[in-house]
Amino acid sequence: MITLFVEENNPLTPNFYYSFISNLQFHRLQCPCGHAGGLSVHGYYNRYIKTPEGKLCFRICRVICESCGKTHALLLSSMVPYSQVSLCDHVASIDAFESDEPTSQVLNSNPSLDESSLRYIIRKYLLHWKQRLLSCSISLHPRELLSRLCFAHHSRQFMQIKSTLNSLFINTT
Repeated sequence: MITLFVEENNPLTPNFYYSFISNLQFHRLQCPCGHAGGLSVHGYYNRYIKTPEGKLCFRICRVICESCGKTHALLLSSMVPYSQVSLCDHVASIDAFESDEPTSQVLNSNPSLDESSLRYIIRKYLLHWKQRLLSCSISLHPRELLSRLCFAHHSRQFMQIKSTLNSLFINTT
């Protein structure tokens, strides 16, 4: 998996994703195996994200590495691997939990979420991520720094539970 860094203020919409992918310089991407310049489009799959506008379908691009032969999904840094909930909503849920605030604000800001989703997020945070953040003195804010530090210290996106190889690509223009 390759996570593509995007600014925090960019919308999490299928159109933004497609535009970002179509403007991506694939020859600059590096496979998690370390090989650069050898990734090509291999296919697509559908992925759903729960947003305030409803459940949106993203056609996620997969690339294949000519060196190792493995395929990798291209995800935006505002997405959490293996989750239908955005990074923004993960952080908002955890913020509410940590400050003993009601989760109703999170639910009101994104009607696509339900109590069950928030309980799952908090449970996974407590099991997998709280101690990791504390051990490296990583704060939840700003989210852009959160993603970068989680990749630097743990080689995965914040709240990525599966230990699938993941690398962060920061497009410098």
